[in-house]
Amino acid sequence: MKLFTWVVMGIYIALFILMGIGLAAFSLHGIPLEGTVLWLQMAYNEQRLRLAIFLTGAGLIVLNWVIIQLSIAKLQRQKTIAFENPDGQVTISLTAIEDFIRRSTRELPEVKELRSDVIAGKGRILVRARVTLWSEAHIPEVTERVQSLIRSRVQEMLSGIEEPVHVRVHVAKIAHREEEAQAKHSPGRREEKFSSPFHGF
Repeated sequence: MKLFTWVVMGIYIALFILMGIGLAAFSLHGIPLEGTVLWLQMAYNEQRLRLAIFLTGAGLIVLNWVIIQLSIAKLQRQKTIAFENPDGQVTISLTAIEDFIRRSTRELPEVKELRSDVIAGKGRILVRARVTLWSEAHIPEVTERVQSLIRSRVQEMLSGIEEPVHVRVHVAKIAHREEEAQAKHSPGRREEKFSSPFHGF
């Protein structure tokens, strides 16, 4: 399958390179206008040339269709993880795994928010976690716990897969609980200040 993909891509790239060279040469007057017109007249009048042009056009349509199908299949493989059960193949959406990771890390009190991207590469599963921690968190300890928790939960979830799980953690923000509390109460204060001139009406 990989050899077929490389052959198709090679033909596709070669055709577009030749078309690009031809257009560039024509724009730079590298191809005589008289010769171009004469060739087009021959192609229009000669039945065999018309058939060859038709087959070339049909081949390009089929080639583009094959490229689109290969691209769609590759995208689908990148968005899912597949493994074999005795009763058949099972696929799991990477989005479902990301949502599972987000819910699993809610039990860590030092973590305010976590977003993750799961990449199913060849021979491994990579989880890139972007976290917001509370200010009282000890970063080395908490990030190690986050990595351990994510790795263990994903391995438990994907028990039928042998690929190792690698977890990368990026601390994107440090949040302060006092600021969060003030932000929650500040709208109420503004409403009270706004309504106080009309108190008693």
